[in-house]
Amino acid sequence: MRPGELVGAVGGLGLLISSFLPWYSAGGESVTAWQAFSVVDVLMAAAAAASLILAAVVLARLSVSYPIAGNAIATLFGFIALALVVYRLIDPPGAGSPSRDVGAWLGLVSAAAVTIGGYLGMQPLSAGPAASTG
Repeated sequence: MRPGELVGAVGGLGLLISSFLPWYSAGGESVTAWQAFSVVDVLMAAAAAASLILAAVVLARLSVSYPIAGNAIATLFGFIALALVVYRLIDPPGAGSPSRDVGAWLGLVSAAAVTIGGYLGMQPLSAGPAASTG
């Protein structure tokens, strides 16, 4: 497994876990991503699934060509999730001014990891230094 796929898989797992942690709290009550969002949570789950499925395919060596397309899909979903998480950190759902909890920050870092991991996974393998024929 290349470093990009590993970063993406760790990010996907973190994104999935973060969705079950408290994201916002106000008045002594906290809500998870599943409780606070109606669409953002589904897109976060899609980004997590894309990166985790990619890692499973790479580890099991099920396909030679899927990792390239899978990294592109993971990058796309990761970027969408990242943009939505950033938006929801700036403008939380609901009335008032809830505080942001650990799930929101883990979600931010994890969505960034899925995006970066997918992008790195799309990069060509380096051939290393050119062999000298001297």
